[in-house]
Amino acid sequence: MRFMMMVKTAEKSGPPPKELMEAMDKLAEESFKSGEMIESGGLGPTASGSRVRLAGGKITVTDGPFTEAKEVFGGYAVFELKS
Repeated sequence: MRFMMMVKTAEKSGPPPKELMEAMDKLAEESFKSGEMIESGGLGPTASGSRVRLAGGKITVTDGPFTEAKEVFGGYAVFELKS
């Protein structure tokens, strides 16, 4: 079964602590080697993104930057696990 993990972050809070990055790197390396992690990646800042909405059968696209959000998705990982 596939699971997606998303990493929330405060966009303007600066880089994550070194210890957290090291732990995430270790988990990613072990998970890729075992075949459990299929894919991972970081996401760009909201200023370079677009918002796509579907309402009433119409699609609208709004380019960033957007008003400040307290938390945004900063990255993701997809795992293939038994449970």
